[in-house]
Amino acid sequence: MSHLIGWKPRFLDIRVASYRLRCLNPLTVLRNRGLPVELFRHEHSKAYRAIVYSKLYGRETYEEAQSLKQTGVRIGFDLCDNHFYSAWNSPTSRQLGDDVRRMIEVADGVAASSQELAGEMMRQATVKKPITVIGDGVESEIDVSDFSPWQRAWHRLFSKHLLRQIESMKAKGTIPLVWFGNHGSPETEGGMLDLLKIRAVLESIGRRFPISLTVVSNARDKFRRQIQPWALPTTYVEWSPISFLPILRAHSIAVIPITANPFTRCKTSNRLALAIHCGLAMVADSIPSFRDFSESCFLDNWNDGLLAYLQNPGLRQRHLEAGRAVIEKSFTGEKIADQWELFFQNLLR
Repeated sequence: MSHLIGWKPRFLDIRVASYRLRCLNPLTVLRNRGLPVELFRHEHSKAYRAIVYSKLYGRETYEEAQSLKQTGVRIGFDLCDNHFYSAWNSPTSRQLGDDVRRMIEVADGVAASSQELAGEMMRQATVKKPITVIGDGVESEIDVSDFSPWQRAWHRLFSKHLLRQIESMKAKGTIPLVWFGNHGSPETEGGMLDLLKIRAVLESIGRRFPISLTVVSNARDKFRRQIQPWALPTTYVEWSPISFLPILRAHSIAVIPITANPFTRCKTSNRLALAIHCGLAMVADSIPSFRDFSESCFLDNWNDGLLAYLQNPGLRQRHLEAGRAVIEKSFTGEKIADQWELFFQNLLR
């Protein structure tokens, strides 16, 4: 690829997972390989042979893409959520769906984050070519160089304090569980309140085994109202790119209950894969993208799965080894970058 490609994501904020996983991280790998790919810059517009819009599809974006296409620029479009669906079927959500359809139709190449989402896009819009499915790679670190030294020092101090607490609990025999993620979406059910589905199971198990639950999210008040009163030790941690991965690695088991709907069924395996990558055994409700890990975690089997992990640390280790083999085959940063590189090559053809 001898021509410059501009990658234009909806957000430029490392706190937003879609920006890191579906732009910044693969872009960093590709640039290290010497490929002429960069974050979109307006001053370079005339030099681009292709522009990829990532989760960016409003009317202004569509008009820009259409105008650029008329000058010979190739247009790519990447989607990582099912924005055709809204639980509330509001006028705003219907407009989002229309905006996505326009971007799909103007694009010369389309990527989706999961096979389920690709199928939904095929059903909902006119697609000129097969949709390329590119999943999310696991993260071993998050670049926090843009944060001030004071911010980095404060968050690391906080995480050290929490890590000491967790290690103290583990030394006394407590097995720490964790849920992590965005507290919720304005267009669908789900998020932190999915934990209510497994409250009875966790409280019942907590009467037999010493367990705790940490929630890493972005809605402290919701946690205080809905999770903190549970009959087991609970802790809330505000998500931070500085402290998130060290805190996650300190836990033993991750839980991901999911409210099934057309939005969540199109999600990637990124949370499940990340937890396994960080050394956590996993119990979750199943969605299609989790099937790759069906032999390395417990799906749709909350009581028996949690009990098996609590009683058998060796099983946790065997499942981790199996899950890491899946990650090594398909979900490392390098493997995902390979897929993006091929997508760009095809786009320029």
